[in-house]
Amino acid sequence: MNDNKKMPRLLKSRQLHSRLFGVLLIGLLLVTEPQMGSDSILRLAMRWVGYALVIFGTFGRIYSTAFIGGRKNDEVVRSGPFGMVRNPLYVFSFIAACGIGLQSGMLSFFALLVGTFVIYYPLVVKREEDFLRHKFGAAYDDYVRDVPRWIPNLKAWNEPEQVDSKPKFIRNSLKDAAVFFLPLPMFVLISLLHTHDILPVWLTLP
Repeated sequence: MNDNKKMPRLLKSRQLHSRLFGVLLIGLLLVTEPQMGSDSILRLAMRWVGYALVIFGTFGRIYSTAFIGGRKNDEVVRSGPFGMVRNPLYVFSFIAACGIGLQSGMLSFFALLVGTFVIYYPLVVKREEDFLRHKFGAAYDDYVRDVPRWIPNLKAWNEPEQVDSKPKFIRNSLKDAAVFFLPLPMFVLISLLHTHDILPVWLTLP
């Protein structure tokens, strides 16, 4: 398969899986209620910590996109977040996903999101890294040797005076980031619908 077509297919496959998983989660949430009451101190703390993680994760994704600007498939980017960790977009997505899990008020839902991410995304990254290794050869091997895959090396931070970026990728990143802010009002709405017996509650989870 042509290299220029292989990566877009990988990305489309990941996006399709993410959307299907999102639909399944929404279906589960429609009939699920947290064991903790809405006035529980722990639940309120989880919601605020979750919101902070969502903000940090989404802003991190947008900031990382400024460094990559559509160039990831054309060169080995090693500046900014990409100098600390090979997959900053996924790392920040994981942080935001943890935030969404906490906002739900259910530790079981949090565990489901974290577990799914930990199982699924290493497979995605492996396929992407195989593509990049095939395309860039020794340059990418050097990058893999110097930069960790998941745990950022904060000491390796480097920020150039300026970077070349394509606005459409920043715009797309902003649209993607907006999705991370939708679950909280959705949780509130579903809770109201449960309270007024508009939606049934089939499960009560911790």
